[in-house]
Amino acid sequence: MTTTYPINDIYTCIQGEGVQTGVAMVLVRLHGCAVGCPWCDTKETWEFEADAAKTAIADVLGANPQYAWRSAADIADYVVANHAGPKWILLTGGEPAQYDLAELVAAFHAAGYQVALETSGTERGHLNAPIDWVCVSPKFDMPGGKTVLNDTLAQAHEIKQVVGKQADIDRLDGVLAELDLSAAAQICLQPVSTSAKATELCIETVQARGWRLSVQTHKYLGVD
Repeated sequence: MTTTYPINDIYTCIQGEGVQTGVAMVLVRLHGCAVGCPWCDTKETWEFEADAAKTAIADVLGANPQYAWRSAADIADYVVANHAGPKWILLTGGEPAQYDLAELVAAFHAAGYQVALETSGTERGHLNAPIDWVCVSPKFDMPGGKTVLNDTLAQAHEIKQVVGKQADIDRLDGVLAELDLSAAAQICLQPVSTSAKATELCIETVQARGWRLSVQTHKYLGVD
């Protein structure tokens, strides 16, 4: 049986966050998320409204609550035909790892792309998919009540912690100590919503720890 995926948007972008900042990518946004981050800037992707369902990928593009269920082959063919240039795919959402991503990743690899994933760490749909770069931005204690899973963190190439206050760093420290992940994954701290206070805290911490600072470069540049 062919797996289908709910496409919400596809466009060429520059990665603005984390270790891969500055890399040209084709962003492939999958619809649906139950995590409920208060600061989320794509809340239109959370719910599946019946009247927002479409058939063609071209009918759902842009910042809106629309989605189209398409096969991995259809999605890869659309990207090849419409987004020449980047050699990386960025799978994001929503929460893309709530779907079994193996077929989709295989289709992109067959088309000559490398695949990066951004996930909250609360779903396991990527664990059996040969993704080239896994960025887990762990979402602890969010309104959706989802749990950050240890096996998702263990597969991360990059752990990108959104920071609003010292308690967010303390929570990350506890996880890193418990799982001994600090040597396996690159650690990035990202100030929440470009907050000046959070930015100062992140700068102080990464300097003290030898970690990396992730700022939302695309917001400063005024691009997606």
